[in-house]
Amino acid sequence: MVRRSRDDAVATRGRIVASAQLLMRQRGVHCVTLEDVARAIGMTRGAVYAHFRSRAALMDALLSCAEADLAERLAPLARHHAGAAPDVLEPALAALLDGDGMARHVSLLAFLLQHKCGADCELCPLRARVLRGVDMLRDTLAATMPAPALAGLLVAHLWGLLSAHALQLAPSGLSGCAASLARLYAPPGMQRGACPDAAGGAAFPRDTP
Repeated sequence: MVRRSRDDAVATRGRIVASAQLLMRQRGVHCVTLEDVARAIGMTRGAVYAHFRSRAALMDALLSCAEADLAERLAPLARHHAGAAPDVLEPALAALLDGDGMARHVSLLAFLLQHKCGADCELCPLRARVLRGVDMLRDTLAATMPAPALAGLLVAHLWGLLSAHALQLAPSGLSGCAASLARLYAPPGMQRGACPDAAGGAAFPRDTP
């Protein structure tokens, strides 16, 4: 009986998180309350509060989902030592851009990054976690890029593509952009540590996705 109750609680928590993700994607984070989430899955507000004491607590769970998704998609890339396998960059980019996986987290991440701190703030620790995740993504990508200094630009490029997809301004098949991105940031023949510039050196192809 205890085991079943725990399983039921985990399943209910998962329904709440999935409902919140869908509503926030459709309406934006600002427009979604715990009451909205409860109504969408036929629960009372009190039942939702039994699992999440506040909206910030729900956002904490949603951010954990985003972190788990990112870690899973970067796992093959993270296993390689710096500079050992630049050819893993393209499949890693394809994994990040594949389907709805990461795009479904965009509205939450944008909300937390734009957060303005107030008194007794519960969101600032979440914003700090997002920033640490950005640093981790940049460092992981940089480890296999010929020009590691461009990893921040690649992260910005990825964010733009995912945001466009989340806003339905880009197709769901963004993983098809991975090959072009890989050639753009790790062009064939470019030596690790080289940074292209206008004066000379390796030039990036003009096939930006």
